[in-house]
Amino acid sequence: MHAAVSSCFSKYPLAKGTAYKRFSCIYQAHSQYGPAAMGDHYNLLLQIDLASLNVGQDIDEGILSVKEGETALHWVTSKAYDQASHNISSAKK
Repeated sequence: MHAAVSSCFSKYPLAKGTAYKRFSCIYQAHSQYGPAAMGDHYNLLLQIDLASLNVGQDIDEGILSVKEGETALHWVTSKAYDQASHNISSAKK
């Protein structure tokens, strides 16, 4: 799975015109390998992938600059990390 995702990064730079293709490639790789490869947070990671597709589309359409897209992606992944961390600590109690 890691090789498939890495190839997405090398094939499609985060740039206007290729951002959506990049995130679509990553989403397809994650979907293909499924929960066994992605672990306990499979559903959360797929939500991140879907949010990334929206950001990629916004970059390609010029709604967001690449810098703004990077900020949006950072926000999405930070929120997902916070949610996953919260779920783990709640489960341990």
